[in-house]
Amino acid sequence: MKAIRKVLFFHGDDDSLGPIFKAIFQREILDDPVLVTAGLRLDSVGNGSEGEHLQESVCSALRSMEIQEFEHTSKNIWLHPDLIQWADLILVPSLAEEDILCLNFREAWSKTLPIECYCGQYYTETRFHPGTAPQTEEECRIAADTFKKLLPCVIDKVKDSYANALIVRGVSIYAGIVAGKAFVVKQAGDLESFEEDSILVIDRPGTILYQEIDGAKATNIIKKFGGKTTGAMLAEFEAKLEGKAVEPSPINWSGDGFAAFQAVLTKAEALICSRGRHGGEISAKGLKIPCVSSCVGATEYIVNRQVIVADAGRGEVYDASLLETLD
Repeated sequence: MKAIRKVLFFHGDDDSLGPIFKAIFQREILDDPVLVTAGLRLDSVGNGSEGEHLQESVCSALRSMEIQEFEHTSKNIWLHPDLIQWADLILVPSLAEEDILCLNFREAWSKTLPIECYCGQYYTETRFHPGTAPQTEEECRIAADTFKKLLPCVIDKVKDSYANALIVRGVSIYAGIVAGKAFVVKQAGDLESFEEDSILVIDRPGTILYQEIDGAKATNIIKKFGGKTTGAMLAEFEAKLEGKAVEPSPINWSGDGFAAFQAVLTKAEALICSRGRHGGEISAKGLKIPCVSSCVGATEYIVNRQVIVADAGRGEVYDASLLETLD
């Protein structure tokens, strides 16, 4: 599968829609480690005047979306035909723009699609002013709002092309995208040497794992990572329900394997588990830590301290080095 790393936005009559799409997409890329690591690049081109700056209506619409710094000058496709060769994917507002490109550039045939078709949305209300460019700030805002609704579909399609960098796939428990070093835990004792701010990759967070952690080991782990035992948390919760002041008291650390796991989890950037339906999922969700579960083979295919990107919303884990070198 050809990886999409260069996206071109084209609008036939004017270059205002292209910059709008590009600006919104660019902001999304900066917040997405998968797209950043893959080196996704964007450009826009039109059929209007070369070198013109953005209309004030476009700038105003972008500012209303809190996109303050976005400099752009129009490019005319007839002066930049090399962009057709450059792009892996060309997105256009409607069939009219697709016809312009494909009638004039044979190279555009296999990689040009209207945005709504690319996203699988074929409803007329999603069209971006076919044949005309938005002129007023309100029209620009409508076009921007429509594109924002379809943007997740565009990003999903782009990420689908990164399959060659995929290590494992599982079930999304709590969404979020994190890049970092993996810390692979194959047995309970590995938790003691967990490195903070790593992505925790673990075989079986559950009864089997917790039973492997004896009282002394649980004590060391909880003290090291600043957690509490389950008993202490329940006592604190019950005291609060009764309106009592919570006072420090001796804690029985013995055999509290689940609390030890939770203490480690609070220092993790994300959680990847090889099995599903366990307390680890609930803990990650409660702590709002990106979590992918049911990743069969995760601890076999992910190497300790390997740099990975976990896209928990899609339930996918990528090898960062492969993302950087995708063809």
